[in-house]
Amino acid sequence: MKTLRILAIIPLTLMSLMNVGYILPTDPKHNTAVAIGVLALGVVGLGAAYGLARNTSWGVPAAVTVAAVNVAAAIIALVNDAEGATIGLVVSTLALLLSFAAGARRHTATTAAV
Repeated sequence: MKTLRILAIIPLTLMSLMNVGYILPTDPKHNTAVAIGVLALGVVGLGAAYGLARNTSWGVPAAVTVAAVNVAAAIIALVNDAEGATIGLVVSTLALLLSFAAGARRHTATTAAV
């Protein structure tokens, strides 16, 4: 497994676990629709991390898409002054940049081998 893909998997998995953990009971109750959406994003993110780890053809696009959605959601949470928004933004941005770099590196290596 390439080092860049491993480095992309780590923040993507961390962000996905934070998304799945969003539904845990907290003092301020969450909106049910938002909690279901965040849980679904977390599950899809774990699937994307799996695809990235297995080096599938859909792994990089899925990882980039999930990370981009997480960045957008973190920006919205930051504007709404939600707890943990800054951490979510940093981890999501790192996942997005590393996933994009892993995809670009894979594309370059594939065309060079042909």
